Amino acid sequence: MGRRHVGKGDAKDIARERIDGLFVLAQQEASDGNPARAKRYVSLALRIGERYKVRTGHKRRYCPKCHSFFVPPRNVRVRTRERRVTMTCLACGHIIRYPMDRSGA
Repeated sequence: MGRRHVGKGDAKDIARERIDGLFVLAQQEASDGNPARAKRYVSLALRIGERYKVRTGHKRRYCPKCHSFFVPPRNVRVRTRERRVTMTCLACGHIIRYPMDRSGA
């Protein structure tokens, strides 16, 4: 039996499923107290996204600098001030700022 050909669309769908699965695993490991394994899962998901040119869709759930999975009281500080959200990674000190949407105001 020959190999089955996987088209570009099919490969991207498979990549999205794997990325979502890796983020679920990262969340489980981070909540179980294993941040190193959660960080590895995030790194693997980002590499899959780069290879298949797929966005992860989990932009605010990890640190873009050190790839730590965010667990709010443990390794990230979240502050809201003047229509802006500031997230500080407590592992590397990287600061992420983004505006709050106006619909909530």
